[in-house]
Amino acid sequence: MKHTIKRFLAAAILLCAFGAAAWSQARITVSGVVSDEKNEPLVGVAVMIQGTTTGTVTNLDGTYSFSVPSNSILEFSSVGYETLALAVNGKTLLNVVLREDNTLLEESVVIGYGTTTRKNFTGSVANVKMEDSPIMNTSKTSAFSLLDGVVTGVNFRKSGEAGASPSLLVRGQKSIAATSTSPLIVLNGVIFTGSLNDIDPNIIESMSILKDATSLAAYGSQAANGVIMVTTKTGSKGKPMLNFSSSVAFSRPNFRPDMRDGYQYIELMNARRMATDPLDWMPDLALERFRSDDQVDWYSLVTRTGVNQNYSVNVSGATDNISYFVSASYLNNKNFVVGDQFDRFTTNIRLSTKINEYVTIGFNHNQSYTRNDGVRPDYSAAVTCSPWNEPYLPDGRLRLYVDGVEYSTTNPIWNVYSGIDRENRRTSNVTGGEIDIKIPWIKGLSFKVTGSYTTNNTAIRNFVHETNYVNISLGEDGYTTKAQDAYLDKANGYINESKRTSWVLDNILTYTREIGNHYINASLVYTRDSQKVDGHNVTGTDFSAVGNTNLGFYGLNLAATQKFSSISYSLHNDVGYLARAIYSFKNTYHFNASVRRDGSSVFGADNKWGTFPAVGFAWTPTNENFMQSVKALDNLKLKISWGLNGNQSLSPYGTLSTLNVGKSGGIAAFFDNQVAWGQNVAALGNTSLGWESTESLNYGLEADLLKRRIHFELDSYISKTTNQIFTRNIPVMGSGITSQRATMGRVDNWGIEANLTTENIRSNDFSWRTTLSFTMNRNKLVELYGDGKDDITESLFLGKSLGSIYGYKWIGIVQETDTDYMAANGSKPGDAMYENIDGSNDGKITSADRTILGNGKDNFRMSMQNSLSYKRWLLYFLVNGTFGGRGYGLARNNMAYLTDEGYANRNTLDHPFWTAERPSNIYPSYNFSDNERFTALQSYGFVRLQEVNLSYNFNPAFLQKARISALKLYVSGSNLFFFAPHWVGSDPEVRSYSSAQLPRTVTFGASITF
Repeated sequence: MKHTIKRFLAAAILLCAFGAAAWSQARITVSGVVSDEKNEPLVGVAVMIQGTTTGTVTNLDGTYSFSVPSNSILEFSSVGYETLALAVNGKTLLNVVLREDNTLLEESVVIGYGTTTRKNFTGSVANVKMEDSPIMNTSKTSAFSLLDGVVTGVNFRKSGEAGASPSLLVRGQKSIAATSTSPLIVLNGVIFTGSLNDIDPNIIESMSILKDATSLAAYGSQAANGVIMVTTKTGSKGKPMLNFSSSVAFSRPNFRPDMRDGYQYIELMNARRMATDPLDWMPDLALERFRSDDQVDWYSLVTRTGVNQNYSVNVSGATDNISYFVSASYLNNKNFVVGDQFDRFTTNIRLSTKINEYVTIGFNHNQSYTRNDGVRPDYSAAVTCSPWNEPYLPDGRLRLYVDGVEYSTTNPIWNVYSGIDRENRRTSNVTGGEIDIKIPWIKGLSFKVTGSYTTNNTAIRNFVHETNYVNISLGEDGYTTKAQDAYLDKANGYINESKRTSWVLDNILTYTREIGNHYINASLVYTRDSQKVDGHNVTGTDFSAVGNTNLGFYGLNLAATQKFSSISYSLHNDVGYLARAIYSFKNTYHFNASVRRDGSSVFGADNKWGTFPAVGFAWTPTNENFMQSVKALDNLKLKISWGLNGNQSLSPYGTLSTLNVGKSGGIAAFFDNQVAWGQNVAALGNTSLGWESTESLNYGLEADLLKRRIHFELDSYISKTTNQIFTRNIPVMGSGITSQRATMGRVDNWGIEANLTTENIRSNDFSWRTTLSFTMNRNKLVELYGDGKDDITESLFLGKSLGSIYGYKWIGIVQETDTDYMAANGSKPGDAMYENIDGSNDGKITSADRTILGNGKDNFRMSMQNSLSYKRWLLYFLVNGTFGGRGYGLARNNMAYLTDEGYANRNTLDHPFWTAERPSNIYPSYNFSDNERFTALQSYGFVRLQEVNLSYNFNPAFLQKARISALKLYVSGSNLFFFAPHWVGSDPEVRSYSSAQLPRTVTFGASITF
């Protein structure tokens, strides 16, 4: 036993000795110097033991030193440089040279019918990558919404309705008519005729917004309003990946109009009585009984807590020859407005197969089904309804008329619950494919054929049951005097259905080579597209013979009166030719030239074709020898581009005259005492209508500084749009026609865009990145009808901006001491006072005193994005703002100030109106006369905390046991707060207190990958 213990102790001592020796051999101190390719020491380089959080950073002279396992691998990383991994292998001295990271410069830029690298690109593009971007950690249902506040040069107009996609305006308004400002959507290289709202944002890899002439010239006539290139995700090499993401969001309106409460409303009505009949008013004692809380909160009856659910799943993968990405998603958006709901189902397939080293075949299919059913309440009426009105009858039924006296105010929630069925369904199918052939006998030459076929079916069905008309005839007690069946003759419905089919076919011949210092990218393109729209409308009225309306709009054939009220058809064809060359010498001098020839069926025979050239040049001086001594400047590119773009701006058959046919024509003749309906001209055509043309010049710079910790972009542009197509007034003819489409006018447009991104902090565990954006746009109407005159009726003023506001210049409120003004204008104390612009001696305000009061356009816009990461946490927030710009903040003047008797019983915003006891110089008195001059203009400038989100990515090592590759959880808030000091009554982006405001949303989400 003793020998056993001795042997055990000896073995233990020996083991400890070997362990100590092994430990002393396993840990060594490694030191060295980290420098760049110019042999300059690098400060703040992170030196980490691979796979751990242990490490250090280099000091001011680029040196480092710390203890590491002798067999470890060290990673050297720094902003603006490629990460380098080196095995220690027992060495104690490791000097390292880091190469500059040119990822940004080598980044592919998606351009029309191809790609190029950012370093060779001479134009202006904003590229947004969606993968792992914090902007994806939101509840936004539209891909367009993800760009809001993130890119420069794009103005968004948003809506508070469920499923609504914001409208976009790229680089300002260039056309007088502005019938369509939507940019062209290009999906995976092919023109997309559907809605971006049909695409699940979770499958988008990146979006690029093309803005300058050389970028847009590739798409010729269809690119006048800008181009958004959308690229969806593809499979990556490795094992198949299954990803599931889900989010749920809760929303409430971000703004509630500050309306008058019950007592304040009665004060308002009492003032109205005094204004119309001084003897018909209530004394203060009688008013006191209206201070009770027994009043109706109409706003709460039409709003609720909205719930937005979003689910998306995809499977992806790739081998050497096959790549695939398959996804499906479901969105349910129950808005905060009662009855407003949007559903979307989508599927997506994207496949690519490499047949051999020369031939690759691709296929993609995107399908969506949207449903926007239900009936919304009358939001405007709910906001302005009297708090003393009653929504229900004593027996619990809904009232049709809530005022109970004049029977003029319809119950805001009547249509929601009183028997209206409404469906709005849309199905979209986009099927596309491509064949890419590399020509084997000419290196760099390839031929690609891409195409897509799209169908969009829309069906809007509506049926109003007889129950909607109950309570039209009321007795003195407020109850209906007729049975429900007595209203069957009023029941009615309609079905509107349309089908749009379109196809696009592109043939692209491309030659791309790098030969020594020369980079060449040349393309020839032949493209065709066609779009056909069929539509019809069916109506039915009077179901008294049937005895019921149980089938709703599916029983229109049972109506006593049935008819096809309209049948429509249109066909539109385009053809285009493009030649383009991109050339770069020594990555320093970059040239781009293209010419596109477009033909369109919408124009007359002599004006179907347009030619659109473009050229661009860029110089990268930092690649010149004389710039190598400038250490702080890593990259600088100066660029300039010029080009012409066209705009069809016309619907099919828009050059032709149209006729009123049959009874609708209103021309009757009698033959043998029988009426015969003739035809007459409904609208005059103009076969001379041609291409609207925009000539634009863009110049700018791109710069990277301080080891690429700072990235700066600046673009300035000028454009001139001529031969604009719009409807102008003409002398009244015998037929009564007063207008005709014409080609005339010129609008100049210019602006500045700036973008600054900084890496403020970059350490082992913590980083902080900031992006500041600035956008300014201006326009001016230079020419109109050619006679040098303004068109006051259409608010078009030569030398002024489009959207100019014209009227009387308000200078205050008439006070009791303003006797001269009252005598000249018949005013009374409390009325609005206007400036005598024409300087007339009599001081009378006439139409000659009208002037330009301001502009509805903002002066400039700014945004700030911040991303702060700590280990696996990421905090992101976005603040944006609009500065300047004026609008009618109180919506309609007659609603805000009761200048129309039709609104006399409506509630208003709670304003300190002028009274003799409380004279004000801001708001006029309770003016119940028709004073249409008061415009209530305000500045709608605002600053908004648009987005805040916090996410956490779990450590893959922690997830391996569950066979999970990645797991992310996040919480976000959207539209949390805004500050608009000079805007009253609504969200400044909605600009009307009688419309649904934007939602304030809190979202919880997760993404898991297996």
